[in-house]
Amino acid sequence: MRLSKPGGLGRSGFTLVEAMAAIAIILIVIGSIYGAFRAGNLCVSRTEERADVYQTARILLAQIVSELCSAYQPAAMKESSLLGEDTSGSESALQQDKLTFMTTAHGSPSAAAELRGDLCQVTYTVQCTPGGEPLGFYMEEDFHPGLGLSEQKPPPFKLSDMVIGFNCEYLDGSGIWQKEWMERSAMPKAVRVELVLRPHREGAKPIVLASTANLAGSKGPGAEQAVEEEEVGE
Repeated sequence: MRLSKPGGLGRSGFTLVEAMAAIAIILIVIGSIYGAFRAGNLCVSRTEERADVYQTARILLAQIVSELCSAYQPAAMKESSLLGEDTSGSESALQQDKLTFMTTAHGSPSAAAELRGDLCQVTYTVQCTPGGEPLGFYMEEDFHPGLGLSEQKPPPFKLSDMVIGFNCEYLDGSGIWQKEWMERSAMPKAVRVELVLRPHREGAKPIVLASTANLAGSKGPGAEQAVEEEEVGE
């Protein structure tokens, strides 16, 4: 559509097609800017998400390994004070083992810290709903192991709700890794601890991190906290 002045002098204007083409170009530009902005935000969000998962895993592994390196075996006990229950035969696709041991290097996050002594028996495990859905990674504390003071034991403490899998392996005296450590006469030489964490975002892939604690001595292999990282699909 074009406009013209009276008297025959014409003045050009925009046709409907030109206006629609201009609007389409503007929409394309705006869409491109929004797409780039959204992709940038998504990338930052994913990076922060992974950093949060890795930081959580490293803190948990550092705590467990540090306590394992200070594991305590009472001289009067004829069996190992460290117990590792394996769950590879369960219906769950993920390992959700249970690790119990005594340690002299436990830092308690619970409100019952005033009850603690130099020795603490700790238990780490992933608790689940009756339907098998992981609730998170929990720790139980007994500041008076073997003394029968169960009324002073604090309730299980949730360490993280991102942990959905927990797997441990134990190195015996012959250098063979065992999936379970029950009814043993001696402590394992080393313990490999593996955590499976899943970010809160729906559809996010689990991330597996592991660390090995040397119980044989500070100069043996694995004495340092060697962290292994691996990303896996669900």
